[in-house]
Amino acid sequence: MKVFITGVTGYVGFAVAQQFLSHGYQVSGLVRTQEKAEQLIKLGISPVIGDLADLILLAECTHAADGVIHTAISHNSDMEKLDVLAVDAMLEGLEGTGKTFVYTSGTLIYNDTHHDVVDEDSPVKPLPFLQWKAIQEQKVLTAAERNICTVVIRPALVYGRGGGLVGATIQRTKLTQFAKYVGDGLNAWSTIDVDDLANLYACAYSFASTGSLFNAASRELITTKDLMIAIGKIAGVAEIESCSYEEAVHVLGPAAWGASINQRISGLRAEQQLQWSPSANSIVKEMEKGSYQAMAKIKR
Repeated sequence: MKVFITGVTGYVGFAVAQQFLSHGYQVSGLVRTQEKAEQLIKLGISPVIGDLADLILLAECTHAADGVIHTAISHNSDMEKLDVLAVDAMLEGLEGTGKTFVYTSGTLIYNDTHHDVVDEDSPVKPLPFLQWKAIQEQKVLTAAERNICTVVIRPALVYGRGGGLVGATIQRTKLTQFAKYVGDGLNAWSTIDVDDLANLYACAYSFASTGSLFNAASRELITTKDLMIAIGKIAGVAEIESCSYEEAVHVLGPAAWGASINQRISGLRAEQQLQWSPSANSIVKEMEKGSYQAMAKIKR
């Protein structure tokens, strides 16, 4: 079985690729450079050099594969345009085949969940800059009518392997010595370990019904206050305290919005339908005793 993965060298995409390799799949992946291609070859992954703008290439790769997993996203002003065109090209390459296409979305399209725990049946309320992501989800799900086994996965806060938003926040905190939470810090986020997430992709690829939507979240919640306390300890910041939203915007920019909201997400549908169960260290344990401890050894 051949699976094609976009974003194969990314934080999530690489973990997904390793998961599929461990299950005996032939994995190919989209990469930008020859250097990254050579690294993938050493790991048993067949590289395809290109990017999301190479629409003909994407269509060819999806047509040649037995299934496709889309984890790539461009972090520039063309993010929306590139994703829309790339997904259109890949769906066209899969149309009429019955093959699987897994699309990566995110739980931020729920907006602030306040004190409610939301699931896949809950309405999404994306802010304007995320409206396109909700539209992409619906396009992918309705493509089931084109004889494509479509699946959408919405990861919550992804952690593990010393990376992701947690890793980036540790590095920024070390640099700025700014380790503060917004308001009382009692707003909470659901979490998912990157390897548990990769396992979910594999389970969804194998067991999901066409037109399925899954939140990727463990049963663990962490408040932003507790998260910043743990990050502050690793980063060597002595005082972790509250700040106003305006102060957070000054330091964090648009990311302050995410730090101020709740993301209380249920992942029970995936547990019930996909024979999947998250089993990794909690986010706190991973910071106290796991992969993020390596950052504490970096000279300040």
